[in-house]
Amino acid sequence: MGNGEGNSNNQVDDQGTSQSEGRDLVKRLRDEGFEGSDEKLALALGRPVEEVQGLTDGSAAGDDDVVMKARGIAAQRGITIE
Repeated sequence: MGNGEGNSNNQVDDQGTSQSEGRDLVKRLRDEGFEGSDEKLALALGRPVEEVQGLTDGSAAGDDDVVMKARGIAAQRGITIE
């Protein structure tokens, strides 16, 4: 997925969000806003399902685009994810 290669503590955005924090944020959005469905979240984020599954299971790194979109979707839906 982008800029977060290697170390799980790499920052994924200008707010200093770490890979693990970004992963937790996306998981909370999936669980609270998309009935726990990777498929529904992937559609909302405009990303392939495999990419979202990799992000949520820790096998892929996140990037600033995913984190920003997740925050925006959560705000639109009135979901607190941070």
